Amino acid sequence: MGEQVKYESIPNLFNYFDYREYLQDYYLFHKKRNPAYSYRLFARKAKLGSPNYLKLVVDGKRRITDRTLFQFARGLSLTKDEEKYFRELVMYQEVSDPDSKEIHLRSLLKYQEKQRTPAPLKADKIKFLLDWHHGVVRELINLKDFTEDSKWIANRLGNKITEAQAKESLELLIRLGILIRNKQGRLEQQEPLLTSSDEVPSHVLRSLHRTYLRKAINSIFSVPMEKRELSGLIVSVPHHRMKELKEEIKEFRKKLNRKYGLDKMADDVYYTGLYLFPLTQGAKKNEN
Repeated sequence: MGEQVKYESIPNLFNYFDYREYLQDYYLFHKKRNPAYSYRLFARKAKLGSPNYLKLVVDGKRRITDRTLFQFARGLSLTKDEEKYFRELVMYQEVSDPDSKEIHLRSLLKYQEKQRTPAPLKADKIKFLLDWHHGVVRELINLKDFTEDSKWIANRLGNKITEAQAKESLELLIRLGILIRNKQGRLEQQEPLLTSSDEVPSHVLRSLHRTYLRKAINSIFSVPMEKRELSGLIVSVPHHRMKELKEEIKEFRKKLNRKYGLDKMADDVYYTGLYLFPLTQGAKKNEN
């Protein structure tokens, strides 16, 4: 966010998903307003032991701990709600467990919804990928019997989501411009072939993949064989051909999307997964 803020007004904490980015913008805003402002002044206000602790955190050389979190909240003059959001922001970035990370991210999104309307574009893009059903609702538009009705959508998804979630999903897709209305007022996809955005954190995509992998496992026991295809291949590959292999998989995925993703008279929505991962540990250098 840095350069986009331009430091004309104090940064809004609730716009951020990166606490270091917020701290940098906060410092630069005060530095522009008052050239005498310094890391030492911040440390004095926050009662931090090190005069350049803020700079070390911004540079990624130090972390904000439970002990220093309150001191930072004091130095930033945060309100109670801002302090809660800041704590979630720190935890979101510092935890490594995927499930915990997702919990903190969802908490941040809830705080954002409470603080302002409408939600920022980046938050909406994260929401789109964080919950599996948004992408499915997008594809429902192509079904020949599609009905723009929350109850109908929930039923077609096996009531795995509520009517309220179906309604919110449509609103999100329209807000993002993923769905638009044609001249007849019917919803249609803005871009038939959709790819993920670079603005979305990679762990959000990893979370979505985990969700669909679980669904793939469940389908083994709940979906008839004529409606699914689960197969795999075990193959030995030299390191120098890995890039080539990955590119072939990506191209195959794009080919499927181009061939079948444009059909406006579909009967059901399917998920196609192509997975590649090592089953052996890499050889040691002296064994190569």
